[in-house]
Amino acid sequence: MTKDDRHAWETLFAQYAAFYKVTQTQEMRDIVYSWLMDPDHGSNCIVAEDSNGTVIGFTHFRPFVSQLRAGTNCFLDDLFVDVAFRGSGAAQALIEAVKA
Repeated sequence: MTKDDRHAWETLFAQYAAFYKVTQTQEMRDIVYSWLMDPDHGSNCIVAEDSNGTVIGFTHFRPFVSQLRAGTNCFLDDLFVDVAFRGSGAAQALIEAVKA
């Protein structure tokens, strides 16, 4: 995600919150956005775009170390694709991007 994606991400994030019936304020979105833009925070975001470059989905994730496996694993916190693009492969592409 880049700073240019903020408006599209906010729109989708608000739809995501509404889907789960979670009350969310602009202040809350501002906090989450600041985490995603802070390279030292640990929260990450990847966006999916359609063929025109329009953001149609996102995933939030956090890597963590697994001492037992001596490697890095990942929490996939959120995954959302605009209803108009469900079934397009965007969700799978986001998951694959996190794996990479």
